Amino acid sequence: MPALLALAMGLWGAGRLSLWRDEAITSEIARRSVPDILRCARHIDAVHAAYYLFMHGVVQVFGTGELALRLPSIAALAATAAGVTVLGRRIVSGAAGLVAGVICAGAPFASHYAHEARSYSLVAALTVWLTVLLVDLAERGSPRRYAAYGAGIALLGLVHLFALLILPAHLVTLLMTRRTRTMLRRWSAASAGALVAVSPLIALAATQRNALDWLTRPGWRDVRFLAESFTGPRIVAYVLGAAMAVGLATARRRGPIGVQALAVPWLLLPAAVLLLASQFHPVFTGRYVIGSLPAMALLAAAGLARLPYRAWVVPLVAMAVLVAPLHVEQRRPENWWDDLHGAAAIVEREARPGDAIVFVTADRRSIAEAYPDAFRGLHDVTLRRTPAQAGNFGGTEFAPAEIDRRVAGAAATRVWLLEGPWRMPSLAPRDRAKVDVLQRHFRQAGAWRVRGITLSLFQREKVRPPMQHPRPGGVSSP
Repeated sequence: MPALLALAMGLWGAGRLSLWRDEAITSEIARRSVPDILRCARHIDAVHAAYYLFMHGVVQVFGTGELALRLPSIAALAATAAGVTVLGRRIVSGAAGLVAGVICAGAPFASHYAHEARSYSLVAALTVWLTVLLVDLAERGSPRRYAAYGAGIALLGLVHLFALLILPAHLVTLLMTRRTRTMLRRWSAASAGALVAVSPLIALAATQRNALDWLTRPGWRDVRFLAESFTGPRIVAYVLGAAMAVGLATARRRGPIGVQALAVPWLLLPAAVLLLASQFHPVFTGRYVIGSLPAMALLAAAGLARLPYRAWVVPLVAMAVLVAPLHVEQRRPENWWDDLHGAAAIVEREARPGDAIVFVTADRRSIAEAYPDAFRGLHDVTLRRTPAQAGNFGGTEFAPAEIDRRVAGAAATRVWLLEGPWRMPSLAPRDRAKVDVLQRHFRQAGAWRVRGITLSLFQREKVRPPMQHPRPGGVSSP
């Protein structure tokens, strides 16, 4: 039942929301051939290469519509809810499993990432089922199960490297439950094998760490925001916090691993490691620890399940009512990150065959890659090599002087400028050249703004013929 609820929550509104910038990159890369995807990974975004390869297969079957691109994330939310239900039943009780699955399925944070064509919902699903496998190992470990655990950890690392922080959490769980030395040795061997398998990706990702330069050093405000993201509105946070406290104090162990030993390290360690590391080099954002969300649901369910005669239905219904407005707001297109679909619709409606277009910055070209039909017939006048040929997101553009010459000498009388919501005061030389040549040789004939995107249409200034001056005396020459 929680899996079906999660599936319904994921499907609700998923097709109405435009792709946003990161999803446009997913669409762009997934359309490429496998060699082109691997070539891109050597230059940028290697940490998502496995996800792009997976999505390449998805788009071959389902296409590149918004809903089609998000189907894997929606299915992953259902798998996450199913996994946490199994965990709750195995280590606490059947009621706790049901409550944990419902909490996870109804969490706004989880359904938000079920609506993104990115890897984060898959990370949560893999993390949950690897934790189910850890409980299996504690009950009846076998070489085959340890091999499956190691392979699963390797796959998790390929999907997202920071998700490997589940390993120290699992280690603390095993130490807290005083497992045998044999189990610890076998677990260590399986984990080490997984780390060796993903070590080439770790080494390559280390050379691309500038991809995280947009992150800033987190503080207590970020910790509070993460807690609110996991729980929802403040009153719901209080209810879940109280339930977690009860679960910590009173939950009884049903199997070889107790819920406290499993959920507390799982909930706290990944975020704590990233927050601490970010004091030296920022690497933290909330979605990087989405795999810890099921731990919160599991611990809260252990507390709520202590209520007698299924009285836990009352707080569940109350929380559902309280988070419902947040779910509705998340699914409003006007509240989404970017409206790339709206920008593409403007271009499709207003552009004429033969118009030229320039992008500021170059990576905004992913919009045209995600919605190619809208941009068909426009001449990308500054592009030297396509993104697929260049092995990146924005392609390779001409040097500033050549950009000036090509835009000024273009046969097109109309040029579109597609940029972000606001123009940065200090642009890179190539982008500065684009803006300068448009301002010198064209006049702005129109502007449109949607969320995250500004579109400007420039019309070439008409050259006036030289004025004929009569000869002195008012008599013109024959």
